[in-house]
Amino acid sequence: MNKYKGKKVLIFQQRDWAKRIGQFIAKRLQEEGCKLSAVTLKRRTHDFITTQKNVKYEQVVGIDDIIDNPEKNLDGDDISLEEICRELNIDSVWPMLHSNRYLVRCYREQYYYGYRQNVPDEHIVAYIKAYYKKLRDLFASFKPDLVFIVAFISEEHLMLKLFADKYKIPVIAIADAKVPGYYVFAYDHMYRKGPLVDRFNELQGGGKESKNREKAKKFVTEFREKAKKPIYADSGKNIELGIIKRIRRELSPYKRIFDFYTKEYPRINHLKSIGPTIDYKPPKIILRDFYRHKQYAKFANSYKYYPLEKVKKFVFFPLKFTPEGNIDLMCPLYNNQIELARQIAMSLPDDYTLVVKEHWAMVGLRTPSYLEKVARTPNVKLVDYRIPADEVLKKCDMVISTYSTVLFEAAFYNKPAIMLSDAGMFNLLPNIFPHTNLFTLPKKIKEVLASDLRTDEYERQLENYIAAVYDSGFDYNYAAAWERGEESREELLKIYEWELDKWLCQKD
Repeated sequence: MNKYKGKKVLIFQQRDWAKRIGQFIAKRLQEEGCKLSAVTLKRRTHDFITTQKNVKYEQVVGIDDIIDNPEKNLDGDDISLEEICRELNIDSVWPMLHSNRYLVRCYREQYYYGYRQNVPDEHIVAYIKAYYKKLRDLFASFKPDLVFIVAFISEEHLMLKLFADKYKIPVIAIADAKVPGYYVFAYDHMYRKGPLVDRFNELQGGGKESKNREKAKKFVTEFREKAKKPIYADSGKNIELGIIKRIRRELSPYKRIFDFYTKEYPRINHLKSIGPTIDYKPPKIILRDFYRHKQYAKFANSYKYYPLEKVKKFVFFPLKFTPEGNIDLMCPLYNNQIELARQIAMSLPDDYTLVVKEHWAMVGLRTPSYLEKVARTPNVKLVDYRIPADEVLKKCDMVISTYSTVLFEAAFYNKPAIMLSDAGMFNLLPNIFPHTNLFTLPKKIKEVLASDLRTDEYERQLENYIAAVYDSGFDYNYAAAWERGEESREELLKIYEWELDKWLCQKD
């Protein structure tokens, strides 16, 4: 058909997504007449993209080589951070750089990541300059009509978005809508633009109605009766393994060490200037990670947590997975969770205390000293991570978090939530009170605690959010397709075609 003939698409091909989804989409775009270029993340992915024969890419920029050899990629160009900030219309490059865990956190020194930076400032500055140069040259020569990103997760994605904004080029990515199984398209890293936001505003304005209104009402009712969770929420949690699987698990690090010496793939992602990472683990790191995980998990499972039933009036602060690129990109000023918990605890009025609960996926990854620091912070009570979130939500008077699924869940229990961010998607929920100034947080907490959320307007807005997700999103197990390639790629391609037609064919 060649319905996209002559159009140019820039695809961010990263990790396993490139092999399981990205390359399939690129091939179909090529069949429809598109010209393609790519930015790659991970050397193994870069090698795959540059050696495969099915898709012709006019240009390919490899981020790993830029990270490893920034000075070489700069090639003597005199680029200042002032120039980068001016051209990309930002105040500073440093907030977004904190989402790059390879640069600002050290995996070599500690499992799971240390809190000291991994490379000197000079290396970080050279990297951002070199990446800027490569993108500048790519946009100038290729001139894409559309930028295609898997998700907004790190500064590599945000830099692409900023360049696209400079040239008024649309960017599409996929975001989790928090309604189990549903995803939506997003056009910026703060989720302020996209079909979900547009549809919600239509419904909230009262000018249009949703055919999914009753379905939304049913979802709200069922959630309150029995808390629903995203499809990935309990992945790998509390699974009893048989004897054979337990033996395999205990022997797994030694198999990986054997593979490290006998096969090429465990070493292909090695960046000499960066050292060990989750993508490149020498034998001593493999063993360290395996036994540290067992040690940390044992500590978390045997720790004497504060009994939730003994807490009277409290505000709930759920710990986030760390490091988490999406959060570091959206809320870089508040990614030190121990300090943030301390600040919130100091801001609580009257007889309130702060209840903190570990993220289930961090059990075995967080150091015992980290949990001890949280538990021994004044006016903070660390409760057992195995207590269901809905049980804590029902008892609390408020939730405070940066950007968390718990904010979404709290809406169904009419619990007010202060979001220490300005993320657009959650701002649509009726229980959310965005606030980003810690100096005025005590006053904001009192104000929010006094709010009345038991109103008809509240229920209508909550229904509008759910209905907008059903109207503008798609029911597809995107996580399974990305991580394991288990879902139909043809089905996903049809979903992508909605957006591709909109931007490449100017279809409504």
